[in-house]
Amino acid sequence: MAESRQRPRVTKYADHEVIVVPNRLRKKALTQAAASDPDPVSDAEQMLGELSAQFGSWMDDECRVLEDARQVVHRDGMTDVGRQTLFRAAHDIKGHGTTFGYPLASDVADSLCRMIELAADASRIPLTFVDQCVDAVRAITHEHDHENAEETAAELAKELRTLADELLGIGAKPDEPANVSPPLAPE
Repeated sequence: MAESRQRPRVTKYADHEVIVVPNRLRKKALTQAAASDPDPVSDAEQMLGELSAQFGSWMDDECRVLEDARQVVHRDGMTDVGRQTLFRAAHDIKGHGTTFGYPLASDVADSLCRMIELAADASRIPLTFVDQCVDAVRAITHEHDHENAEETAAELAKELRTLADELLGIGAKPDEPANVSPPLAPE
């Protein structure tokens, strides 16, 4: 109870005063921390390790969604709904791929996302490019255990990134117009 009666400490200077209020929570927090579970970071790492056995099946699910989106685009064309469905599926793989242990699948999905985002006219995105990206993601996730798979996947991801840049006109020669959408905000 003496703790609750502590008064603020005042330090006076020539032109001002500094008031330091006693921190009664610090002792309570330290007591609670000592009584709680061990390091929460190590607990989270342990849980992630336990979940990692499921990453492959989760990535298979993501690939099925991407394949379904590709089928929608092939059937209906690059409509707003088809484009959004394809983008969402590719974006999910772009975000989850690295966490699930497939960083090169994330890179390929990123190329597809860039194409969908930056193309001036989504209906002019070649379906062969969409097919190449979807097939590459599926191959990277299904063949990752094979010998030289990492090198092959890295080369594939690099080639698809280059192809996306070429199709978008990024890095084009100065006399060639770029096929990129205008910025959202005026410059």
